[in-house]
Amino acid sequence: MTDLIINYIAIDLICIAALAILAHYAKSNVLFTETTSKHFTLAALIAGTVIMAELAAVVAENSSSPNRILILFINALGFALSPFIAIVLSQAIHSGESRLRSLLTVPVWINALFVLTSPWTGFIFTVSDGVYQRGPLFAVFTVPYLCACAVLAIASVMAMKYYQLHRKSTFIMLLAFTLSGTSVQVIWPHLHTSWLTVSLSLLLYYAYFCMLTETQDSVTGLLTRNVYDHHTREISRNVSGTVITFDLDDFKNINDQFGHQWGDYCLGIIGKLIKDCFSDMGTCYRTGGDEFCVICRTTDEQTAEQALSTFHQKIDDFRNNSNMQGKLPMVSTGYSVFSALNGGYDLAMIAADTQMYAYKNIRKNKDQTM
Repeated sequence: MTDLIINYIAIDLICIAALAILAHYAKSNVLFTETTSKHFTLAALIAGTVIMAELAAVVAENSSSPNRILILFINALGFALSPFIAIVLSQAIHSGESRLRSLLTVPVWINALFVLTSPWTGFIFTVSDGVYQRGPLFAVFTVPYLCACAVLAIASVMAMKYYQLHRKSTFIMLLAFTLSGTSVQVIWPHLHTSWLTVSLSLLLYYAYFCMLTETQDSVTGLLTRNVYDHHTREISRNVSGTVITFDLDDFKNINDQFGHQWGDYCLGIIGKLIKDCFSDMGTCYRTGGDEFCVICRTTDEQTAEQALSTFHQKIDDFRNNSNMQGKLPMVSTGYSVFSALNGGYDLAMIAADTQMYAYKNIRKNKDQTM
């Protein structure tokens, strides 16, 4: 074997080892949901399998007596499985479904059918005298490849919304790195960059999602207090917006009467409603046990009041449900616009809290007089 072939083999072995370690850690990652762990593990295993197939093909092609059937089988396996790596990774990133995402997956399955029949048809690839060659319809393979990349891009956009990532540069760099690195070998087949890129991409996605998971409050799905503190330290006096605060009324009584498991369920409902009503306007945080905050980009008070009205209406709808009567606490809210002209964020936060507690006291006094 030439030194170049030996280098290819060494790189493939390093990638396989790295993916095996990734699969091991992903399977036992306590930060991830079961679905996320499963799909990261599966993506690493598929990538490792495809790289082993490529490694076996290189060894077989360079042996003294190449086995045509073995080389055909190995290439069919690799070409059929490789687009599924991006599909499975997209499920690890965000498991939500969309019609477009489902449609873009169809060409990947059609590609698998074409590839698996290529040993007889030669459409995608052929093996002549033990040497692999691209078939007349090899370009068909680029379609499912691009579709799989599109599915990954859609999942990334959905994940950015779920994780409230208003700074999208990291995701864009990850996608660009994956797409460009894997495209090189499609265009120039003698440059073996694809599987090194895929291995590095899976490791980078995994590391990034470990970090993202740490930013999420596991009960409510909102950003944690640590993230809130970090973000508010970065708010300069020249930045303007609106801060909205939330506090659950008599939440301790809910925990005492119905148990902490039910209390967590209530917090989850409140967190989801806050995210539904305010995530398009700004960033949503759980700042304490039963305290929440939204930092909005808008300074339009009418917009904030409309969103608060919608939020309270949804709370009322839940409370009026026959299964929830008396079991879901009321939520007191307050808001304040901040800018350089009115003292910045810190003073606005005090004003929003003051309004929130005044709102809470008015409602308590009203309940006591009834």
